[in-house]
Amino acid sequence: MLVIPIASNLYKVVKEMVHTKRLIFVTGIPGVGKSLLIQQMALIASEAGREVHLLRYNLARQPFETEVNITKYPEIDGVTDPAIRKAVGLWARQAVWQWHQAHPAANQLLIGELPLIGNRLIELVEPANDAAEPLLTGEQTLFVVPVPSWEVREVIEATRARTVAEPQNEQEKLDAPPNVLHLMWQSVNQLARDIGLTKASPQTPYNPYIYGGVFEALLQFRPSQLLLIDEVLRPSRSVYDLDVLAGTLAPSAEAANETMAQVESQYSYAELSELVQNWHALITNNPRLPDAGPELRLPLPETLAGAPDETVLTAVQRTALQKIINLPLDAAPEQTILALAEAMAVLGVATAVPTTPANVHKFDVYDSYFNVSRSSEHSGLTFLHGLLQAYRNVLLDLQKPPHTLTVIELPLLRIALETSLRQFNL
Repeated sequence: MLVIPIASNLYKVVKEMVHTKRLIFVTGIPGVGKSLLIQQMALIASEAGREVHLLRYNLARQPFETEVNITKYPEIDGVTDPAIRKAVGLWARQAVWQWHQAHPAANQLLIGELPLIGNRLIELVEPANDAAEPLLTGEQTLFVVPVPSWEVREVIEATRARTVAEPQNEQEKLDAPPNVLHLMWQSVNQLARDIGLTKASPQTPYNPYIYGGVFEALLQFRPSQLLLIDEVLRPSRSVYDLDVLAGTLAPSAEAANETMAQVESQYSYAELSELVQNWHALITNNPRLPDAGPELRLPLPETLAGAPDETVLTAVQRTALQKIINLPLDAAPEQTILALAEAMAVLGVATAVPTTPANVHKFDVYDSYFNVSRSSEHSGLTFLHGLLQAYRNVLLDLQKPPHTLTVIELPLLRIALETSLRQFNL
């Protein structure tokens, strides 16, 4: 059953994807709506006359889990052994290329689910010198990252707790329980800290900006798109129920045996364990910070486009502004307000810049947080003074219940402010 509203922007985006692409890979950690999105993609594609084939990690690994392999490489605490994970990845890369060769018709569509985390099908996003690479980087392929909002993520977690307790489908029995969802989010957040994407604490709750940024970085060598899911979708049946599939990619017993033999001949067990531990080497060994995205950037107005290069800051001014940037994200609002006041005092702007008072009703986290009145006559220093003043107003106005900023919104404000300050080469 189609649950994405036909009039929604999400429907339009998904429809465009399944109408124009030949291979679509949905990536992300458990608990972000990958399976539901895949189900909805398949339904929309089928309505358009496309024949849909599916690649799913949990299905692809089953032929590898023979009695012989499980004896050699047992599953521990529900976690698949590194040797089997690597074998599934190597097989999948070749299988995608073989599917492409075997199904040349324009109406054929392959949808894949790529967890990536923990070395699960990471091979499909890692560059390699083989026949599949041009296909995986071509215009007919798209890697999609569903990014649920805070509200949607909460609903997904509650739903997962229910389906794990009372599964409606055999595949739901393989789903990660809520505690694993939290652990995997913490892994992503730690990865974001490791590559310098965020200064949020290791215990920070799910954050769509951090999550999307990490997967955008992981997909830096692939055509990709972040897809914001900001509306709760409530399917009436299991997200794994799909009766429109033309086929499912899974290895034959012979292919599984051949790939396992390849893994055993090419890697030691220590090397396989290291690959799983360092599954994110694509970005941690060669970091490339992802674009912060328009939601977190506060661009200078067009009339001040050259202000950063034309503005000369004194050593005292630079020190005061850097002090703001260096504050921890969890700094108390009072501490931040004091640093803002010190910086405003040394910027040397004679008169206060007109600002729009902070809305006493909660700010929408997808909006810009500062609205400083500016004109072509205002210098870079005036812009900076107004920006700090507006930020201070927000903190002053939104400290008292019931309109206080959340533990998520406060860091987002800081990130937005820092991004604007750094445009002045701080």
